[in-house]
Amino acid sequence: MKILKIFICLLLITCYKAPEKGAATGAILVESIGEFHRPESVVFSLDGKYLFVGNCASDLFGNDKKKVGFVSGAGAISRCVVDQKGNVTIEKLKFIKDLNGPTGLGILTKATENYPAGTLLVNQGMSLQVDKNGNSITNINELGVGVNFYDPSNGQLLGRILMGPGSAVAKAIGHVPLILNSLAFDKDGNLYITDTAYGGDRLDPKVSQHPGLIRIEHSSIDDPSKGGVTFTPISGVPNGIGYWEKEDAIVIVTMGGSDKLGGTAIYKVPASTFPMKEIPIPLFDNVGTADGIAVTPKGTIITSRFSGDLLAIPFNGEPRPLIMEPFVAPADHRLLTLNNGTSILAVPEQDRSDPNPWKQNVKIIRLPENF
Repeated sequence: MKILKIFICLLLITCYKAPEKGAATGAILVESIGEFHRPESVVFSLDGKYLFVGNCASDLFGNDKKKVGFVSGAGAISRCVVDQKGNVTIEKLKFIKDLNGPTGLGILTKATENYPAGTLLVNQGMSLQVDKNGNSITNINELGVGVNFYDPSNGQLLGRILMGPGSAVAKAIGHVPLILNSLAFDKDGNLYITDTAYGGDRLDPKVSQHPGLIRIEHSSIDDPSKGGVTFTPISGVPNGIGYWEKEDAIVIVTMGGSDKLGGTAIYKVPASTFPMKEIPIPLFDNVGTADGIAVTPKGTIITSRFSGDLLAIPFNGEPRPLIMEPFVAPADHRLLTLNNGTSILAVPEQDRSDPNPWKQNVKIIRLPENF
């Protein structure tokens, strides 16, 4: 059955679009798991045995169905099992529940005094929260802005980094983050979080928006009041973030659009250059608004774009589309390299056009060795 499934996927991909000159080929859609609630982010456990999926519970409200809202308390984290061949199976759909718009997941790579390596991090408290009727939550003190830390074995809450009004982080960076979006760690365990910073106009009183990158030194994760918390403005509006291990660099995609400087860019920033007051020039510009970013062992950058496709950029190469059937709102994807040298890419689809919750997909893409 597995061979038949892969053959059918290959046939569908071939029928959909013939490879164009310069296009990236070799990727295969092997699974499409359609039981999630507007999944926005995913992350693999430190040992690669589990995939966590952030069900952000976003929806469209208003008579014209144009108001985006993340229903407070309706978010959840699913835990899936990943076998040695890269097959993914849902283990518990609501492993963690009652969350407020979980839009970024991460795994602690280096232990602190309070948290062991492998701890699951979940961004919380975005400004686009609504109640079940679509009414905006306008009190910034009720958003619960911060990062939650969970035991990945049982989902128990272990602690939080508070980022709301009066918190050590808000004081250090000079404002309250509005949309904590994506997470990454460098080799030293320093934590990086993008703030997309939309929705300040929904709050009462209105709050200024400061898109950029928050960095918390490893030594301050347990207690940010010790210092080591910095902020780098990114006018292009940052979205997904990742760590490129071989280059020891942080990579970031933006979503601000062509009307904002760097709004359709990919940044590559050496980790050794942080903290910094200004983001350097992009590695690539005019490559589309994007949500997620990951890097293969060979150094190929893969981004998920609002246009409904994936973009591949080989090391020292040029951007080219990844030939595959279209995605519906592909979001913050993550990559896992298997023992046989191949990799799987988990791509969540935050499909708000589907009126039925808990019917959206996470797609598993197989990438060949040396992709």
